[in-house]
Amino acid sequence: MALLAFTFLGAVASGAAFAAINENDAFFGSASSGEEQQPVDLEADNLIHDEGTQIVTAAGNVELVQSGRILKADTVAYNLQTDQVRATGNVVLSERDGTTYFADDVELTDDMKDGFVKGLKILLADGSRFTAEEGTRTGGTLLVLKDATYTPCEPCKEDPSRPPLWQLRADKVTHDEAEKRISYRDAWFEFAGVPLAYTPYFSHPDGSEKQKSGFLTPSVGFDSELGASYQQEYYWAIAPDEDATIGTIVSTNVNPVVTAEYRKRFENAEFQISGSGTRSDRKDRVAGVTQTINDQERGHIFANGQWDMDENWRSGVRAAVASDDQYLRQYDIETDDDVLENEIYVERFDGRDYLVGRAMAFQDVRVSSRQVEQPAVLPEVIASFYGDPNGLLGGRWNAGLSALGLYRDGNGQDVARGSMELGWQKRYITGFGLVNKLDLLARGDAYNVQDRLIGGTDEGDKTHGRGFAMANFQTSYPFVNRFETSQVVVEPIVSFTAGTNVDFDGDIPNEDSQDFTLDPTNLFEANRFPGYDLIEDRSHMTYGVRTGWYGDGGDNAEVFFGQSRRFDDDDNPFNVGSGLSEQESDYVGQISSYMGGFLDLDYRFQLENANMSSQRHEFDGTVMYDRLTFSLQYLYSNAIDGTDLDLSREQIRPYARFRFYDDWYVSGSMRYDLGEDQGLRQASYGIDYQGQCMTFSIMGERNLTEEDTGDSSTEIMMRIGLKNLGEFESSGISVGGQGE
Repeated sequence: MALLAFTFLGAVASGAAFAAINENDAFFGSASSGEEQQPVDLEADNLIHDEGTQIVTAAGNVELVQSGRILKADTVAYNLQTDQVRATGNVVLSERDGTTYFADDVELTDDMKDGFVKGLKILLADGSRFTAEEGTRTGGTLLVLKDATYTPCEPCKEDPSRPPLWQLRADKVTHDEAEKRISYRDAWFEFAGVPLAYTPYFSHPDGSEKQKSGFLTPSVGFDSELGASYQQEYYWAIAPDEDATIGTIVSTNVNPVVTAEYRKRFENAEFQISGSGTRSDRKDRVAGVTQTINDQERGHIFANGQWDMDENWRSGVRAAVASDDQYLRQYDIETDDDVLENEIYVERFDGRDYLVGRAMAFQDVRVSSRQVEQPAVLPEVIASFYGDPNGLLGGRWNAGLSALGLYRDGNGQDVARGSMELGWQKRYITGFGLVNKLDLLARGDAYNVQDRLIGGTDEGDKTHGRGFAMANFQTSYPFVNRFETSQVVVEPIVSFTAGTNVDFDGDIPNEDSQDFTLDPTNLFEANRFPGYDLIEDRSHMTYGVRTGWYGDGGDNAEVFFGQSRRFDDDDNPFNVGSGLSEQESDYVGQISSYMGGFLDLDYRFQLENANMSSQRHEFDGTVMYDRLTFSLQYLYSNAIDGTDLDLSREQIRPYARFRFYDDWYVSGSMRYDLGEDQGLRQASYGIDYQGQCMTFSIMGERNLTEEDTGDSSTEIMMRIGLKNLGEFESSGISVGGQGE
């Protein structure tokens, strides 16, 4: 904001000087080069050149236009002998970016490098306002403003003389263009005209540089486990392509946490690494009993790197490691992953063809009975090739190659797999409207399995192979009825799948086909198992109907209902509870709707085929009406044998937000377990203010879980955001954040 004030002084100087130059060509060349060499259009009631005093004066409705700038004043005078410019009386300068400057008196000397301004007011393009009683500029790079204020808040429409919602007031503001920094002396933060916070000195970059070293905004907060906390970070601008952030989190109940982040960008690559470390106690469950482990070194490292080797090849690395299962949750380190992934990869892109090779390792940080030993992937290679559409017999061919190695420490099961497949697909529409798709696929797999335990016996080193061929034909006939501003579509869909018989004798272990859920998105798939290890063999048909209403403005509503049926009743590869374990599958359906800003819902269900009993329900809906926003998430899922979902689950999460006065909101949510172990799992509530120049929120959150998960806590979070100054107070403990 101060930077724009300096621009104002220079612009006034150049405008006045060129007014004099245009009046007398003898003075041409006395101004600086560059933009100031552009001509100035001058309008004034009077233009006087005093030969005796060598003063050129434009008076009365003076208007100068130069390079998109417009300067207006009652009087603009230029002293040719002293090289002094002075604009007085209702001085207004309009910049090209929309910024407008107001002043009572502006005076510049020494080739426009030094100057003085009185009664300065600036209206920035974003509506922010800056004022100063007076200011001086020296050396062309240093501006000092006295009794200055800044606010981005709009004035009160009913009473513009009222103090703004908030503003900064300082006795002295200094902008050093050489250092690209603005500093404040004896500064107050005023709220509604009342001084609330004082600092004798602070400074920040002027925004003209993308990088500037300095302390970042601190954050404070409270957590029932960590206690009151304070986080402070320092941003180090090492180079235009390199920076680092180091900091610490100090809490009353635990030892300090040291945080760090480093970022580097190369011409065709980039790298980032962040982490934290501390010594603290933690909870752990041993033989069903929660124990405390004292004074343990703890921490985490996250890293990402990517290298664009050329126009086709790319490689990279990802790393995520935590010292223990609870650390990330206990210290609120942001990650949505229950299993941390570490990966080194190389990729090739060539038209429709794709190749990737990777090595991976995993860390399971779930604190539950679901935690399992994660194998290392050493390596995985996948290659896929696609022909041109309508290129081979009117269709498109495809080929795929894959190789996978899974390695476990000690005597754990190790698996090596190689696969190759060939396919062909054709899509065509008949003259009377049938939409048809034909898929053909042939695949061969080879497995080598070591250290596999069956019935307590180590099977040793075993090699297995299998082949599979499949054909799938899908057809649909959409009926469309067009209305004035919308249309209705009813589309019956039928598919037939025929495949060879696969012998499920248990020789091939199931590593990547375990998590299966039947829903409308995969009902019509020819092979509904994810991954490679399990195959849906033999023949089946699938049928359903999709109907929908579609408005021209984007509103829509859809309903889908369908089922699948195997032609053979024996040798079914699906587990009980999957929805496909019997000859006739469960019914699956979906109801969804989007009605602008009023309604957005999605409901998916699975019903048992014999008696229509509930197997799975997923609902996610939001209603917005006037001041109220209400959303509801609900999940019910029956157990599925042979998967991680070995118990039925039922959970509900309502959320509501209500605007009770102008820009003030109150909100609350909860997550409640309706299953066998019923109870409240999480609850939160808060109050928010979202004004034109300020945001404020305070929220309390309670997590009700066992202590050894790192989740059980009560946290109070407060956040204050000031327009153009950022978020200067926050309770969130953010480790490894990016400095700006």
